[in-house]
Amino acid sequence: MAKQKQESIPEAICASLLRVASALDEQGKVHQALAPYLKLIERYPNSKEASVATEKVLAIAEDMRERGQHHMAISVFDRLEAASQTLRVSENP
Repeated sequence: MAKQKQESIPEAICASLLRVASALDEQGKVHQALAPYLKLIERYPNSKEASVATEKVLAIAEDMRERGQHHMAISVFDRLEAASQTLRVSENP
């Protein structure tokens, strides 16, 4: 029973991070949405929410690129890569 509770905590955190990020994104607060999206990708990379967050971050960066905000888009791509690097480092000690 205790193990089920422990396993459900990360699932709840993932869902909450995605909800917060999505709400901010829908409100047009894309810069604020990046933090929870990236935290989700970094801390829970194997979750289904992380793959959704990755798609959202890529869409935000692409939108920035299309608007001519190239430096911002590159910054977002760099942050996404850094979040992904955390996964690679933790998997290969």
